[in-house]
Amino acid sequence: MKKVILFACIAMITCSSFANATANAPKISEKVLKAFNATFKNVQDVVWTDTDNKNSDVNIYSVKFSQDGINTFVKYDEEGNFLSSRRYYHAEQLPVDIQCMLKKKYSDKAIFGVTEFTVGDNVNYYVKLEGAKTWTTLKIDNARNIEVTEKYQKI
Repeated sequence: MKKVILFACIAMITCSSFANATANAPKISEKVLKAFNATFKNVQDVVWTDTDNKNSDVNIYSVKFSQDGINTFVKYDEEGNFLSSRRYYHAEQLPVDIQCMLKKKYSDKAIFGVTEFTVGDNVNYYVKLEGAKTWTTLKIDNARNIEVTEKYQKI
């Protein structure tokens, strides 16, 4: 009997939590959902948020999801226009020309991870390199210019 009561309590708490989470979910415009669904297929762990911008009449919609092992954050305006994205991935997903460039110039270092920022037509890659004695972060822009943005000595 105790197990039945315990199970019933757990079920009520779970349903209550789900109902609260659903009630608190933001209302996403049809235009934004249409743009997202047209662009991204086979996504997992989708979480939407809307930012009520106090300084403007425009709402910004953010979506976080995973696709093919890449964690992605995308922002849209109310009309479903893409504003920006941030993606986290491994070296294998970098464009091939960047992979070749890094292997040639930084052959003594391993690529630890990549953060890709896209705003409009501008794509910047922040590549974290691990060397025997250092951690280095590179910024690579659209023109494939490389800039060292951080460099730390390992202890």
